Amino acid sequence: MSKVNSYSLQNPAKLVRGLIIVGLAVSFSMAGINGSVATSEQPAPLEYITVGYGESLWDLAEVFAENQDPRDWIAQVVAVNALSSTALEPGQRIALPR
Repeated sequence: MSKVNSYSLQNPAKLVRGLIIVGLAVSFSMAGINGSVATSEQPAPLEYITVGYGESLWDLAEVFAENQDPRDWIAQVVAVNALSSTALEPGQRIALPR
């Protein structure tokens, strides 16, 4: 016959403390995931245009960002379109915030 060792919980407070820590860690990690995805804001309406020869973001800002600082508007356009620079190519299709 084999002998089975019996195990007894020596300090139940350590078990409870460990379970609370694990539960909090899971809760915080899930809150970070949900918080970064969920938002109550509506996406900004966009207007799509095709860039003409010689057009720059500054030229477009004069037309489409009349009551805004053109630098802020250009920064939005770069962010919305994930542009690596402010240089535009003729025929390039970009989204403009309204």
